[in-house]
Amino acid sequence: MVRSKVRKTAQRLVSFALALVVSLGAALIAQPLEAQAAERATVALWKALTPLKSVNTFMNTGAHPDDERSSVLAYVRHALGAHTISLNANRGEGGQNAIGTEYVHALGVVRTRELQEASEANGVELRFLTREMGDPIWDFGFSKSPEETLEQWGHELSLERLVRIIRETRPDVVMPSFLDSYGQHGHHRAMTVLTMEAYDAAADPNAFPEQIAEGLRPWQIKKVYLPAESGSGSVYADNTSLPVNVSVPVGEYDPILGASYVQLGEESRAYHKSQDMGAFYAEGPSYVTLHLAKASIPVNEQESSIFDGLPQTVADLAKLVSDAALKAKLNEVQAAIDAAFEAYPKNAEVAKALTDGLTAVREARALVAEKIGLEDELGYDIDFRLARKERQMEEALAKAVLLVTRLQASEYEVTRGATTTLTLTAFQGGQVPVEDVSLSLSLPRGWKATATAVVNGVDLAYNKTATAKWDVTIPTNAEYFDPYHPHEITGVIRFSVNGVSAVVTVEPQEYVAVLPDVALRTDPENAVINLDQPGSFTINVVATNYKAGQATTVVMPVLPEGWTAQPSMQRLSFARKGEVKSATFTITPPSSLQAGGYEIGFRAVGGASSDSSVQVIEYDHIGRTYMVEKAVVDVQAFPVVVPEGLRVGYVDGGSDSVPQYLRLIGVNVELLDESTLAYGDLSVYDTIVLGIRAYRTRPDLVAANSRLMEYVRNGGNLVVQYHQPGDNWNASTSAPYYLQPGSPSFNWRVTDENAEVTVLQPEHPLLTYPNVIGPEDWEGWVKERAVYIPSGWASEFTPLISMADPGEEPFEGTLLVANYGEGRYIYTSLVLYYQLEQNVPGAYRLFANLITPAR
Repeated sequence: MVRSKVRKTAQRLVSFALALVVSLGAALIAQPLEAQAAERATVALWKALTPLKSVNTFMNTGAHPDDERSSVLAYVRHALGAHTISLNANRGEGGQNAIGTEYVHALGVVRTRELQEASEANGVELRFLTREMGDPIWDFGFSKSPEETLEQWGHELSLERLVRIIRETRPDVVMPSFLDSYGQHGHHRAMTVLTMEAYDAAADPNAFPEQIAEGLRPWQIKKVYLPAESGSGSVYADNTSLPVNVSVPVGEYDPILGASYVQLGEESRAYHKSQDMGAFYAEGPSYVTLHLAKASIPVNEQESSIFDGLPQTVADLAKLVSDAALKAKLNEVQAAIDAAFEAYPKNAEVAKALTDGLTAVREARALVAEKIGLEDELGYDIDFRLARKERQMEEALAKAVLLVTRLQASEYEVTRGATTTLTLTAFQGGQVPVEDVSLSLSLPRGWKATATAVVNGVDLAYNKTATAKWDVTIPTNAEYFDPYHPHEITGVIRFSVNGVSAVVTVEPQEYVAVLPDVALRTDPENAVINLDQPGSFTINVVATNYKAGQATTVVMPVLPEGWTAQPSMQRLSFARKGEVKSATFTITPPSSLQAGGYEIGFRAVGGASSDSSVQVIEYDHIGRTYMVEKAVVDVQAFPVVVPEGLRVGYVDGGSDSVPQYLRLIGVNVELLDESTLAYGDLSVYDTIVLGIRAYRTRPDLVAANSRLMEYVRNGGNLVVQYHQPGDNWNASTSAPYYLQPGSPSFNWRVTDENAEVTVLQPEHPLLTYPNVIGPEDWEGWVKERAVYIPSGWASEFTPLISMADPGEEPFEGTLLVANYGEGRYIYTSLVLYYQLEQNVPGAYRLFANLITPAR
């Protein structure tokens, strides 16, 4: 993760405190600050101890960020103490965004960071099948079948990556989040299909033998559970009739963490703000019911725990071995773990138990190697589990002695060849002596560190800090920052307590991001040349200097053959790091330009050089991250007629960028604020457009709805883009006549972007004026055709087109129009906003017709 544990803990405590205010009142806020600080340390110690309860590993598989079964993960991690893993196929690039306008890979970055934070909130290990942007395993949009999904991802590739992760982590129990049943997202179903296949493949040494050659071992998952019937008080209702084999009591209340496990789960889900996740659950019984789908061990029909029938503690591991010395040593490890829990929250006594445990677990691992051997599967498996216990004990020991660690950088945004100072500190906040403290760095290959302050083998007394510093130089060929592959920069802290050594690692408070010398962001990011009105157009380049100190550069466009730019280059000078300058270029295409796609690149040369852009993505709940891409403008040339002087008002819901794209074809678009909606003169606009799901995010729009209806009645042209049923949409009053968006979404969408479109009213003005919409305008669409297609509408509406996914009945509600008074009301569930963003010519031409008032 990218932020220090201290900063993250503080943020979560704020969130947790706010939740307590809502549910329990403001009593906690009134506590003295020192009492709250002591409570933080005590809870942190408990969270570090609980993994010592169990030797088991639980894996939850899903397709997208927010698919994880958060309450189950919280229960398994905190109540049972098992190591928990959330494994996702992709980064959610094809989803919707409730908080901003990031889509495709930028949305994938947002959702990845959200899932990282959600996972860390409950101490869950996070894994992905997707490895990089452009990976074939990605969220290409909604899918209605696992077959389509696996064809897109690559069935064999997806299975190989899943099997690899299973062999690396060796989970005892695996639970897909969803069923492979009709009505589920095809991506969800695909992950369930893959999980079932991996149950066999991971155990088969002949499956993916290259992994075995690399040193991985076959691994047999012991159980696979599926979500079962909803049951009384269930948090997740899958609406199935599978037999229930076990009920997970996620409603149990944790007296130390101060919440039920479903509440802890929802606290982590609240990080998925881009998907509107996180809900309030009152205290009280609630369950997640599971069906045992596969098992490689004997099981009872009814189970009390998902780990029934498995060794669950170190003492249980002792029962598996015959050697008396090894058996005794494993029981000694268990005794130390038990002593640590009995001593809690007395830090010194917990620390003594943990150092006893570390000594015993290391001796036990040596005995496993000696008595059984690591080539033997039993010996390897016991050692694998003990190795994890050793790491967990070291982390718990640091918490017990109140060792506070921090890694900071003087500069978190760096360039190739630059130097940043890394400072690693270890603060001793407890009374237990911490000795032989050494601080070091672990850096990516090729990075150079020169120590300026060394800590090696010092003793730390109460309230003292050890500080080490390094000047770190980034290599001149360093890879630019990749949000899916953060740099492996960690501080390494070695110390001893009671004569027993331990080591813990600490991550930087923020990503140390290698960025281009100068970032070139273009406005617009995409460009349109209207062949109906050919001519020059301008591109503004915003250049941000990331080099330390002063810098100069020359910015120039890289043009297709026959194109010209005025000026051909511009020199920019920067006085300091972070300074922003701009350059404007007038681009003239050749007079013989044909319809089609073109690319204009930009580069900076000289003292600060680059051919890349940097998109800074920053939200309070996920911090700051970046996307580094080539500085390229995608240009589409096509004819589109836009009435001269057209004035459009736009109600922005915060989830699309339609206004900026309409401006590319010469439309005068003005954003309508709250005051304009409430009492402004709406009649000055030829057309008013509502952004996607705007009723959800704009309470002022809901309040002003009657004014919009009056605007239409008096002759206005209102275009409403798609809404979900829950977006403050009232089927009887939001539109002038009854109109109900379809739900569930699976049943009311066309996911095939190439689905055939049938024109129902070929002579209707919306399809003929000012642009004649033909078959070519439905070509080249991206991701999907339409979502949340209305399931019902009043007879006053006229459907203009129909379409369907293969094998399904056609939908006729994707483009509806009704006359109302003197004006016209248009409702469309076509994903036009996304097509505009992807420079699809037909979407521009159709949108131009929608915003053109009736003749």
